[in-house]
Amino acid sequence: MRWPVNIFPLILLASLAFAPRAAEAQQLPIRTTAMLNPFQDNPALAGSRECLDLHFGHRTQWAGFEGAPRTSFVNLHGQIAEQGPNFHGFGGRVDSDEAGPWGHLAVNLAYAYNLKLTTGARLAAGLSAGLYQFRLNQSLIDLPDVEVANDPAFQGESAFLFPSIDLGLALYDKEWFVGASLINATGASLGDIGAQSEVRTHFALTANAKIELYRDWNFRPSAQIRAGAAVPATADLIFALDYDDIAGFGLGYRTSAELIATARVKVLEYLSIGYAYGFTTSVMRAASANSHEIVIGINACSGNSRGRYTSCPAYD
Repeated sequence: MRWPVNIFPLILLASLAFAPRAAEAQQLPIRTTAMLNPFQDNPALAGSRECLDLHFGHRTQWAGFEGAPRTSFVNLHGQIAEQGPNFHGFGGRVDSDEAGPWGHLAVNLAYAYNLKLTTGARLAAGLSAGLYQFRLNQSLIDLPDVEVANDPAFQGESAFLFPSIDLGLALYDKEWFVGASLINATGASLGDIGAQSEVRTHFALTANAKIELYRDWNFRPSAQIRAGAAVPATADLIFALDYDDIAGFGLGYRTSAELIATARVKVLEYLSIGYAYGFTTSVMRAASANSHEIVIGINACSGNSRGRYTSCPAYD
């Protein structure tokens, strides 16, 4: 049995697991498969795979609940060819979210610089910039006052377009990964909806480790905390096992009262499929007991290295 030399990521995982629920909010969509698709939440991971890497997926939260969130996402990233031990990464990300009358579409391009440290680990910093469209469909708002409900102002759709910037840092080695990102750093005021209405800036902190157990079996603990403003943050903790990076399964918990089960399988040399099931344990279980999420990954070189690449456990 071999354990990672650097235990810092494991300490971070434990701190995330028992972190208090501060007065923060989750306005942007949550993804249970964050560790199978980390570039979607952190632009610093652009180019962290040596070949072009494509991920896309869909999440249905609280299935069967009217107006429940539905999220779709896709991203592509890679490296600029013919570089030394330090390299530049690039990529693009798109995500769309619908929740009742609210919805958004975000499209951005990302750049990252990846530096190899003397310890063999890598430090990456990234930035993404693009456009964020926020939508409010007034016709879906259920108003008890009949006269107000018939007001023409509540029959159409309002859309707000504004620039969005995400910032990210990532530190990783072959056996551990720690990343932090600031999502929608610019924020935006939605004064046409209300004087206090705005799209919040969010912070995400993610960590995981790969611990070799017996022969080709690996233990993979991972955690993520996402925070915004106004209501409690959410923290995920997942413990997974995988066999030779071919297939794996995990169990975990989200502090917003959800039990999590995950599975991942490498179908072909270049294709992997991940699935997450969330079982609601809060009072919302009376209306909806589950959430489903699927993510498909395609990598042009299946993770094979050409010498200067350090594999990141977040993508194995």
